[in-house]
Amino acid sequence: MSLFNEKRGRKRFEDGGRTRGRVWSIALAAVAVAACLVGVGAAASGSTNSKSSAAPLAPIGILSAEGTEQAPVLAAMHVTRSVVVDGYLFYLGTINGHPVVDAFGGEVDESAELAAYLLISHFHPRAMLFSGTAGAQAAPINVGDVVVSGMVVDKSNLHYQLGGYQTPYEGVELHLGKGVSDAGDMTDGYEYPLPTPADAKTYGYGPSKPTNKNWVYVTDFSAPLQLVKVAAQAPSLGTTTVADATGQKATGSIKNKVVVGVIGQAPVWTEPLSWIEAQDAVYQTDAEENEGTGFAFACAAQGVPWMLIRGISDTPWHPNAYDGVIASDHAAKVAIYVVDHLPATISRQPVTFADLSPETNARTAGYVIAQQAWYSIGPVTKVTYVAQNGKTKTLAGAALKALEKEYSYRASKL
Repeated sequence: MSLFNEKRGRKRFEDGGRTRGRVWSIALAAVAVAACLVGVGAAASGSTNSKSSAAPLAPIGILSAEGTEQAPVLAAMHVTRSVVVDGYLFYLGTINGHPVVDAFGGEVDESAELAAYLLISHFHPRAMLFSGTAGAQAAPINVGDVVVSGMVVDKSNLHYQLGGYQTPYEGVELHLGKGVSDAGDMTDGYEYPLPTPADAKTYGYGPSKPTNKNWVYVTDFSAPLQLVKVAAQAPSLGTTTVADATGQKATGSIKNKVVVGVIGQAPVWTEPLSWIEAQDAVYQTDAEENEGTGFAFACAAQGVPWMLIRGISDTPWHPNAYDGVIASDHAAKVAIYVVDHLPATISRQPVTFADLSPETNARTAGYVIAQQAWYSIGPVTKVTYVAQNGKTKTLAGAALKALEKEYSYRASKL
């Protein structure tokens, strides 16, 4: 989900010298769906044969972050029943005869991760899709375009260094247990051996080398190539007016497209292009949203193929442009196409750098994640806040200077 201009809340490491994980130990979801889905699967066109012993085709799970995003998916469904699991409402049914499970996953990383985990563990899908919206992070990507996740990165995972540069922080810790998939993922190391009851009292900082390869730090989740290829073959998305794409009075229209790109999850929204440049210099993303890393992590941890499908609702190159309905509709259109054309068995081959679309930032720059990016930032010049009495106040001038005295090395007095 993505919005600029405070309409709701908005959703970004050259791998040189870094380790690329290449272990693919994915265990596809069981072909037989849970008992509660047998009726749905049996109704799926082409999913079973006439023999009663034939197992129904496992469903495809679809999540969305908010109502506008979920509506076009639900509108395309033939819903047969609904199930509530730990407060999450799951709709069971079919799209064009193919079994699906749809749910509202929430607008932040944690809720989307939990929703994905619950859907996978209860309904055993053969693939997971996240259909929704995002903000563009590349100039060639316009409102109404769709970016599908060749890769997903956690763009909030930044370390602002004292030397005037920023670096990516450690990746997401993924436990490489049975069925877990890190195929094609970019990694930056392993965990240190952990304490045990036998050595806990003397553990201290622990061993000096990170040799615990059961835990890997993932900086870039790569989606299965087959999912992405199917999405990229979706028929024409139609057009968007130039006025809608720019937020300005204009004539004409643009033809929308599907881009295989890098999607950045980031709960820190940025609009000034100078700041976007600084963040994109570390993470070369093409769209930015709220839920991608948690969703990808949950799917990878349970060995289920996954993909994000993000309709572009806004772009910082045109700050007045926003259309969440078109973005949601276009994302759902691609998701429905994937449901219609995804085979029962999904290849384990992951997306690679060469599979990204030519117009993506990563292909233009030559890397996905940089090791360092230098930047500069000036002092804070004004702050507005709501006081305890409910009134809005401005902090500037001498009052702000007084607070700024803390932010010098002399202020420690040590």
